[in-house]
Amino acid sequence: MANIPRLVGAPDFGKLVAPEESLGKRLEGKRVLLTGTTKGVGRVTQELLCAQGAFVCGSGRSKGVAAEVANELVAKGYKAAGFDVDLSDYEAVKKWVTDCAELMGGIDIVINNASHPGMAPFGEMTPDIWAYGIQNELDLVYNVCNCAWPYLIEAGGGSIIITSSTVGLQGSNSPQACHAAAKGACLALARQLAAEGGPFGIRCNSITPGLVWTEAMSNIPKEMAQGLIAAQTTQQAIDPLDIAYAYLFLASDESRFITAVNLPVDGGCAGAVTGGMQGEIA
Repeated sequence: MANIPRLVGAPDFGKLVAPEESLGKRLEGKRVLLTGTTKGVGRVTQELLCAQGAFVCGSGRSKGVAAEVANELVAKGYKAAGFDVDLSDYEAVKKWVTDCAELMGGIDIVINNASHPGMAPFGEMTPDIWAYGIQNELDLVYNVCNCAWPYLIEAGGGSIIITSSTVGLQGSNSPQACHAAAKGACLALARQLAAEGGPFGIRCNSITPGLVWTEAMSNIPKEMAQGLIAAQTTQQAIDPLDIAYAYLFLASDESRFITAVNLPVDGGCAGAVTGGMQGEIA
């Protein structure tokens, strides 16, 4: 696990449990579609869900990487597979979903983890940037959910999880209008899929992560990181595995009566004002 930055004097919220230390088989026999498994949150999520007994089919944009990650899990005795998929291409997604359903014998859980934003100040937001962001943060969720929908109905129901963002809940002074629009739409889509899926036994929920410390975030300037971390009441960035555990709960039967809700995994930044909190990274 990565060295997650925290402010000097940040409190201890307990030990982060590694996938191999998580007891039980909370997803025994479940068949999972998980997008974006080549790195970051998706990569650790695939391992965690496999460790909990699931067969997890992942996806990635970088040629061959999703398969390499899955093969490492297979070598550990897990059931996993990985495919190269352009999630913005409906026909490519349809083939991926069909192949995964045939390989696993069906689909029970769909986790929309992958996204790639289109970022620019609104005054400089060109139609191409806007279209790219909507295509790679919203359209890809539609593509995956729509293609998986018949398999979930065939399975007698299941769980869909859509990853949004805190910027989908509240405005930000950083230049991310397209990102905010796409992630706000993801929240609305999750509620609607819960409504339409209920009669078929399909649950749908969303999560809104805060500052998750991935490879990309580790390259931002220290001063920017300090400001983002200070916005969270926990005074520390979020480990990708913390997001994976949220996925695990919403995917499992433990949450069988939880649907049409959003679960913030954000260190409190959406629910508490921390504007006066200052500090340096330890």
